[in-house]
Order: sequence, then structure tokens, then C-alpha cells
Amino acid sequence: MMDLPTLPDLEEDLSFLKVKEEDTQIPIPSPDFLKKVYKDQGTKKDTGIGRPFEKEKEYDAYCKWLALPKDLRKPKKLFQFEDKWGLQRGYTQLFVEREDFQQRRLQYFWEWMMDLFPDVVYAIYKRATKNSSVDARAFAEIILKKLDVEKPRVTVSPMILMGVPQEKIDALFVPKEYENVKEIMPISKEE
Repeated sequence: MMDLPTLPDLEEDLSFLKVKEEDTQIPIPSPDFLKKVYKDQGTKKDTGIGRPFEKEKEYDAYCKWLALPKDLRKPKKLFQFEDKWGLQRGYTQLFVEREDFQQRRLQYFWEWMMDLFPDVVYAIYKRATKNSSVDARAFAEIILKKLDVEKPRVTVSPMILMGVPQEKIDALFVPKEYENVKEIMPISKEE
């Protein structure tokens, strides 16, 4: 008979696939893990990721302060604001980087605007009653905008009926018969 070549020992060749028990265990991080990470970062920028935001009152005050026009802000300068609230110089940049910053700032801006709106309308009204055509036009536009806002909104949603022919659907929206107005309400001629 012919001599067949001997096959390699499979257990020996595939031994690298065997997993040791200690390699499969998932390490449990220590509770101080995040503290160690932030401590090791040293001079790196601290973004507050992984922990709750610490200076929520200061953040809220900064959003309100920045929503005001520059002439109405007290204190006037950013570094003065940081000093007043006990923040490090440049810390407010972290506030700006928050996801909800613009939304909260706009909310405070519109609250400020709406607080002043009655006074502005009253000032326009007073000047409009003193024969100021420009203010009268502005006052009329404010009223028209209010009337426009209060109009009922009509929205039509398309409706699809499966298995119903289009002719039957169209027939639902066509009036069956028209009545002559003269027959319903005769017009009397007054002479």
C-alpha cells in the first residue's frame, strides 16, 4: 500500500484558539475611576463629561445676563461677571459649549422682550393719539398681527381609503342638489 502522509496534530495547531478562563472576565472599574481620570488630565480642558454640571446657578445667571442688551447688563464686562459669581477667568466658555445654551439664552431674551412689550405698545399708543402717523401705523400693525394670530387655523389631512374607488370618494364631497335662494326666501319688493 501507499504510505499516506501523516496529518498534523490538530490539538497542537489550534491551541492558540483556546481561551484561558482568566482572560474572559470583565474587569469591574473602581468607583474612583472618574476621579482618577480627571486628576490625570491635569492641564487638559475639563468639559464636565461624566459628572453632573456643578455650577447650575451661575450658568443660569450667565444665560440671563447674556440675553440682555449690552447697555442693560450689570456688570458690564464678562470678567466682572466672572468675578461677581466667583468663576475662574474663561470659565463661562464652558457654559457656551453646553448643548442647551442657545435655547436657554433665547428663552430669557423672549421673557425680557415680553415683559417690556406692554410698555412699548403703550408708548406707541400715546404717540399715535398725538397725531403721529408713523406710530399710528405701527400701532395698527400690532393690532393686525394680533388678529392674524387669532385666526383659526384649518389643516386638511389627506385621507386614503384602501379598496374604495375614487369616484365614490369624490361623490362624498359633491353636494347632491342645489336649492335656489329665491325659492327659499322670496325677496319682497318694497317700493
